[in-house]
Amino acid sequence: MHPNLDHPDFIDCSDLIQALNNCHDNLSFMERQFKCNNISEDVKRCLHEARMLRRRQNNKEGRERTARIGAFMSRMRERDDEDYEVARQMAMKELASREKSWK
Repeated sequence: MHPNLDHPDFIDCSDLIQALNNCHDNLSFMERQFKCNNISEDVKRCLHEARMLRRRQNNKEGRERTARIGAFMSRMRERDDEDYEVARQMAMKELASREKSWK
């Protein structure tokens, strides 16, 4: 089973998706079970590659974001304890809001 194929993240797979849709539209249910399998496997492989690319990009962005927050927090720690506490609370609120949006 695959996700909704109309999603813009799958633009690289659009030719394969169109071929699969054409295969499904032009064949009866029984014919579809066997004749569209190769195209379906190609679509699954393409979707997997697109998902892995997004995953690598998200991981890279997360590491960069963590490094920026860490650098900011270390700069604040060097300044003043009161400033550090304010910055820590702001960073925790930001992280909490992002975690809620991910769920």
